[in-house]
Amino acid sequence: MGTAEELAEKHFQVDLEDCERLPFDLQTLIHLKREEKTTRALAQVCKYEYQKEVQFQSVRKKSFYRICLQDDKILKTVNKEDAAILKPLLLYVVAHELIHVIRFSLDPGKFHLSPEEKKIEEKNVHRLTYEPLKPIEDPKIETLLERYRPLGI
Repeated sequence: MGTAEELAEKHFQVDLEDCERLPFDLQTLIHLKREEKTTRALAQVCKYEYQKEVQFQSVRKKSFYRICLQDDKILKTVNKEDAAILKPLLLYVVAHELIHVIRFSLDPGKFHLSPEEKKIEEKNVHRLTYEPLKPIEDPKIETLLERYRPLGI
């Protein structure tokens, strides 16, 4: 996951270790709750809210994001193609979900969008995932980028 984090940090000029500003974790299928599992994607981001006491006085509502990898869907995709695509696919998927986390953390309203707005947001995140991965010279990554490339790039 280190490479995906480095690419996202560099592209967005953020520090993903800043847990106060960008609180997230990543879990694989075996550790996911029922509601964190999906049949529609290779991964998804779930949002949790909690209250945090600030300087023993006020309580602030905070958000925490969990990247939920759907291992079964990822492995099914790999099995349809070639085992060599696993590492580049994970790089793409994790980078993509990290970009969602960054965008949700910087603008919490982006998490709760209408279905039409979600389609637009997803296209934007595919474009934003494409940009930092494009300079990597790896034929498997190039293949993935072509598959997920948004229109107009």
